[in-house]
Amino acid sequence: MRRYMLLMPVLFAAASFSCRGGTIDLAGHVVFRADGAVFEYASFGDGGSPCFHTVRALKSVPDADTLEIVDVIPVASDRMLVVTRRHGLYEVPLGGGECRRIDRGIPPELIYPFKTKRFTKPILNHSVSADGRRIAAVVPCDVFLSTDGGRSFSRLPLAGVRRFTELVSVALHPSDGSLMAVGTSSNGVYVSRDGGATARRIRAGIPGEPVRSPNFLEEVRSLCFTDDGDTFYAGLGNGGGVYRGSLSRGRMEPVGAPGLVTYPDGDFYRVTSVNYLKGNILVGTNRKWRKVLPVAGKAPAVTLDYQVFESFMKDEEAISIHSEGRHCALARQYEPGRAFKPDRRARGRRALYISYSFTQRENYPKLLKLLRLLGLNAVVVNLKDDYGSIRVPVSDPVFRKVPKAVAPYADVVATIRRLQKEGIYVIGRLVCFKDEKLYEYRDGMYAVKNLAGRPFRKGPEKWVDGYSEFVWDYNIAVAREVERAGVDEVQFDYIRFPDIRGEKETRKFDFKRDGQIMREALVSFLKKARESLDAPISVDLFGYTAIYQWGEWIGQDVCELSRYVDVVCPMFYPSHYTGGYATGYGDRRIYYTIFLSCKRARELSGGVLLRPYIQAFYYKDNSDDYDVDYIGRELDGLKNCGVKDYIFWNDLSEYSILIRGLMKYTGRGGGPLSPEIRAIIPKKLPFESILERKEGPEQR
Repeated sequence: MRRYMLLMPVLFAAASFSCRGGTIDLAGHVVFRADGAVFEYASFGDGGSPCFHTVRALKSVPDADTLEIVDVIPVASDRMLVVTRRHGLYEVPLGGGECRRIDRGIPPELIYPFKTKRFTKPILNHSVSADGRRIAAVVPCDVFLSTDGGRSFSRLPLAGVRRFTELVSVALHPSDGSLMAVGTSSNGVYVSRDGGATARRIRAGIPGEPVRSPNFLEEVRSLCFTDDGDTFYAGLGNGGGVYRGSLSRGRMEPVGAPGLVTYPDGDFYRVTSVNYLKGNILVGTNRKWRKVLPVAGKAPAVTLDYQVFESFMKDEEAISIHSEGRHCALARQYEPGRAFKPDRRARGRRALYISYSFTQRENYPKLLKLLRLLGLNAVVVNLKDDYGSIRVPVSDPVFRKVPKAVAPYADVVATIRRLQKEGIYVIGRLVCFKDEKLYEYRDGMYAVKNLAGRPFRKGPEKWVDGYSEFVWDYNIAVAREVERAGVDEVQFDYIRFPDIRGEKETRKFDFKRDGQIMREALVSFLKKARESLDAPISVDLFGYTAIYQWGEWIGQDVCELSRYVDVVCPMFYPSHYTGGYATGYGDRRIYYTIFLSCKRARELSGGVLLRPYIQAFYYKDNSDDYDVDYIGRELDGLKNCGVKDYIFWNDLSEYSILIRGLMKYTGRGGGPLSPEIRAIIPKKLPFESILERKEGPEQR
């Protein structure tokens, strides 16, 4: 834990303190700091220098090395309530004795290998009433409320909240036991006046930029109430600063706070905590940058105590302040822990998605020349395609059970080695949970079902159940075969559940564990895959799920999925963004779509490598004006956000506009392609001609 031997006496020179080990003055001021499983506290009283007491009571709990304390709440002069991220809530005596876990009702995290339920689903945000009796905790998908000081929790119905809205913050009114507010990742603020039974939405005034007709609003990362029963404050998560809301008017308005509003070009301040204290709003951010704002832009009615102000502003380790009966939780941004660093082999890869036929016959030397012309050093090749066909030779007998699942490409192992000798990094793409072959296996046993219990269909797509361990093991077995074939990286695509339109649930999952949620199933699959593979692993994500947290729409929570992979590859195709995304920027729309997407994805995905798919194709009526300049605008968006790796995607592998765009971007002209360049563009070969002709037992 960082110490402040020189700083603290200066900060608290005017403060008085009494070092009474084992007790605190609940009517005074207390600052709590935390590091892992250890916390410290200091009370400010009469006389003396500040002195922090260290409490190690949680060092003995199971898996204490992964424990993260997010708040310490005094419940009596000699007892603390400690809130952790995944280890639950503990009552800790200050005068000695064992700590006691008390969080009955908060649901367990259900992640492979499913051997323990001692971890809770992560507590993303929480709020405490002034008397300490009511505690609300946000976990993925739900809000839980305790009315007995954290001993037991019940799930709040929150009728009226949109089903696929991610809940990210909560605020209890300090004295009105029936009033609370819940912030969401994209749908505004919901207010409940009946203790969480029902809720109505407030969205007026919340920014939806860069969306012209906002379906999706700014993330409300933090909330707090003042004392008047009408005013609340919200901290936004995407660089929009702080907003003030009125319950009676049903709308919100920005608070003019210099330095906090960084959207769209500045540093990425996520306002992770807002607290009301003595006519002031205490604002914390993910950059350890803090600010005190007067309520309603006026001078505060009561000046903050000097030592409270200084500890809040200067003490980076402080996680909460208890001041004269008001508790302020200085929430830290939730970043799931990583068990490993991203594989260095995956860095510096600029790739082209190609048809396998580009590697065959007269196409092969053309492909090499094309990659060198474009300055690319990697290719993405389908090795388990959108229909479930496996395109490498296999040895695992499991594949013999699934009819027509295996149809290898001709000379695929030799081709991979040949590319690698030329310095080309080969990424093997595997489509996971959209799988026609496995969908039909055993009369649809592993298919996603509709509510009537029959196999679910979404247009022509056939989806298998992402909760099924057999489905996980089958895809991991494919990944092992692809790794054995020699690829440099295994890339999982369609690692998600089928999306549905509207609020009505039409999917049914036969293999879902009781209480398990979608993101836990996908994380379990990746965690299990991680144990079986040595090659770097990447995952493809919808563009929107990399910039908004919608984990229970299709299961893709970028925060959680990034924990077990080396690379995240969001599909940042400007043509696929809805609601007029970034249209307010005119001809810079393409640039800002990529730039803002990369900024948000980097914040949400932690320390993983970011390698976006970017658009190199026409879409439908070409309303987004895909042309030669499009490529340069995308690349500028990546560069100015500090992202150096990318993949160009064109499902048809038709790249004439890309070639012209890259040549113009690099100062080599962007006009019609010369005959010499046209001559090095590979041509697709008939599909049947690139498959192995010899039929083996696994192909029958």
